[in-house]
Amino acid sequence: MLIDLNDLFPAKAGVSEVQAKAASWDVTPYRDRSVQIRGCSPTWAHLIVAGRLFGTARSVDFLLDDGKGGVSVPIYRRD
Repeated sequence: MLIDLNDLFPAKAGVSEVQAKAASWDVTPYRDRSVQIRGCSPTWAHLIVAGRLFGTARSVDFLLDDGKGGVSVPIYRRD
């Protein structure tokens, strides 16, 4: 599953806004799924969203744009 942070948060969202939205975000659709997170948001926004998925998703990767389709960077794996 792909999560695009540009779809979740306004471009100029601050830390408190992202934390509040992430805290109320229903992560059950991501249970036991492999998830990739992408977007032009600051690194801290990626980490907040990834943190909400830890323990729920089977795996979490950051998808970095390399101009050739993206590079997947593993962040979390559940055994």
